[in-house]
Amino acid sequence: MLHFALLDDTHKRGYLLLLVWCVMALLGNLSVIHLTNSWVTEESKRLSAQLSNYVEPIHNLDVHKEAQRFGFSLESSNHFPLSWLSKQHKLELAEQQITLYPNALVLKGVYSGVWLNGALLLLGLLAKVVSGGARSKQRERECDKIQHTKRHGKAPSAQELILPVSTGQQVNMFAMFKWRCELPKHIEPQSHFSVTLAKCFNKYRYCSAKYLSSGALAVTLSSLNKEEVEQTIKRLHEVVYQALLAFRGDLSRSAVKCGACFYSEGADQTQVYQIARSSLSVAQNHVWQHIHMLPLNRTLAESLLDAESNVIDDIKAGRFVLFFQPLFEFKTQDVIQSEALLRVRHKTLGLITAGQFIHKIHRSEHLIELDKAIVQQALKVLSKEPKGFTVSVNLHVVNWSSSEFLNWLIAILKESGRAKDVTLELMICDYYQHRSYFEQFFDALSPLGASIVLDHVNGALDIVSLQKVHNIVGIKLAFELIHDIQSSAKRRAVVKQIVNQAKQLHVPVYAVGVETQDELNCIKRLGVDGAQGYYFSAPLLELENSLN
Repeated sequence: MLHFALLDDTHKRGYLLLLVWCVMALLGNLSVIHLTNSWVTEESKRLSAQLSNYVEPIHNLDVHKEAQRFGFSLESSNHFPLSWLSKQHKLELAEQQITLYPNALVLKGVYSGVWLNGALLLLGLLAKVVSGGARSKQRERECDKIQHTKRHGKAPSAQELILPVSTGQQVNMFAMFKWRCELPKHIEPQSHFSVTLAKCFNKYRYCSAKYLSSGALAVTLSSLNKEEVEQTIKRLHEVVYQALLAFRGDLSRSAVKCGACFYSEGADQTQVYQIARSSLSVAQNHVWQHIHMLPLNRTLAESLLDAESNVIDDIKAGRFVLFFQPLFEFKTQDVIQSEALLRVRHKTLGLITAGQFIHKIHRSEHLIELDKAIVQQALKVLSKEPKGFTVSVNLHVVNWSSSEFLNWLIAILKESGRAKDVTLELMICDYYQHRSYFEQFFDALSPLGASIVLDHVNGALDIVSLQKVHNIVGIKLAFELIHDIQSSAKRRAVVKQIVNQAKQLHVPVYAVGVETQDELNCIKRLGVDGAQGYYFSAPLLELENSLN
């Protein structure tokens, strides 16, 4: 059923026609057998009437001659399948019972009818095989790519999968997928998705899938009509979802996010890739929107051509704003912290989030300028508020390893006099990877009173290493752990384990991305200390609004 659901309309019609053909052939065979048995019944009655004219006893030779004249034989055929294709007739004659069988000539007619219908069935199967030849060849090409990858240990990058041109009213599409679940260890993702997509999208001139090391799936389709782009991306999302649902029955559609870009002739591959990544980021940060797609038109292409320098120019010119998302503590029923979220006022794209452009910034000096602007603006807003309110700021991991930036950060926190009201957020995976370095810097921040929150926590804590750090004031659970947690026993067990470990460290645990009452009730039962998300409040422009 899953395989049939994933097929496109052309292949569904092909399978239905083949099914109708098979049913007609079967009905033809049944009709031949039924007509033969009806003839046996009718002719046996006529034979009985003829034999009743004889004076008894009737010689066996006479019975044999009369039976042959009416199309019967006294001996059964041993030829398979003729022996069971027609019924026999028992004739009561005087004190003996004679069994009559259709003779060879009649059985040959039955035999011919059955094999004629069988031949029609084989022709239908042959036609299906021929019509599916193109799909088989495409599947072979996908398998060859997979085998080439395995032999040489090298696969084309996601950008290399993007088709550079298309013609006329047709466009190409490049899409990227991410999902909030782990694939079973026995599944080879590249093979699984390549074969699935080749089956479902073989009508396109080119269909390619590449499973990236980051856990994202990149898909390229060529030669789409502009009118079918929207419908195709919806179907592509459904196919990927169904392919994941096959081994994760509890998976919801909202757990599968898709970002896509469609483009025409002469498109720059790097720009296509950047737009797809930006679209995926938008979809991942949206509660209800699972698919986000953008065209690579001239305006967008020109904006992305110098995206890094344009964003930094906007930052330097002050064309940005900080939104604040409040963090609520369950025990006090009050806001204890607000997380600063950057929004840049782009001259052509409007107000854009950090997730839409941060991956386009590659130069370390630009990353330093970006985080400096965020910290300065956060301290400026904080200076207008009474002491006791805390603002948390996410710093890029590159800046954590920059002595220039860290010396500047320590200096400006001292100068502001509000270091105790600033919390710096760090992804826990980055902390584990550069643990010894971060511990030294945490020690340097400790005299100032600045605190640390480890976020994106999605697994058990390393208690031994965390016990050495004394200015960690919170653990933030990853969004993928919290979303629909009430429907996942496995994720509830993980959260419960983290909560128990955090109690040993005397550190509170907070949830991120709480959106529903069910999620809130569940995390409270698990012992989580607080939460932030759209259930409580969307990010607010003014700090005083987020704190009151």
